[in-house]
Amino acid sequence: MKYLIANWKMNSIDIEKWKNEFEDHYKKFKDSIEIIVCPNFIDLSECSEKFINFNIGAQDVSCHSEGSFTGQISAKQLLGASKRLKYCIVGHSEARSKGDNNLIVREKSEQLRNNKIEPILCIGEDKDILSKGKRESFLLEQLNSYFETGLYPRLIAYEPIWAIGTGRAADQKNIIEALEIISNFLESKKLKKIPLLYGGSVSTENIEEIMSLSNLAGCLVGNSSLDGKEFARIAEKF
Repeated sequence: MKYLIANWKMNSIDIEKWKNEFEDHYKKFKDSIEIIVCPNFIDLSECSEKFINFNIGAQDVSCHSEGSFTGQISAKQLLGASKRLKYCIVGHSEARSKGDNNLIVREKSEQLRNNKIEPILCIGEDKDILSKGKRESFLLEQLNSYFETGLYPRLIAYEPIWAIGTGRAADQKNIIEALEIISNFLESKKLKKIPLLYGGSVSTENIEEIMSLSNLAGCLVGNSSLDGKEFARIAEKF
């Protein structure tokens, strides 16, 4: 199974137009590809109704179940917005940059587990860590923190911060090295195989090269998922 995730982030999308453009350019849904759309919170309900052939994911969740946490959305509230909600992203670099440390990422995943929502765990290093040769220790720290309490994500997305939003995806060598770090960690812990994804400036121009990697199960797409036609062209090349 291959996985293709659209992360719309905090962008306003004409959902009907996006759906029509996608379906005009993606002629046949394939059983071998699971397409997941992660809209903003207020669009979860509409996307659940209109995207029958897609699975639905949320972009974030609170690490609390309820209480005085202004602006936060609990896992239970996510399910209230969409009964079809299956996934939720945790640990995205943009959330980590605003204060989500490894402990918070773990607590958020515990909330998801308690409400039977599958986590999509994002990990990745910035340019400074990469240049200092500390990527492996950094990724292993993120992974060890997450798995130490028995949590188990449905998917793991490697998203190098230095590639996100730059228009230039990581090269194959860097992606392969990162995926090997993750795979070796899972094997060392005797954990069953978890599908590994890549995220960071994925586009129609580089998707074929990225997906040619044998141990890659899919992609987490940001900017290129905002246009239904562009996202369909990426899906066609899977």
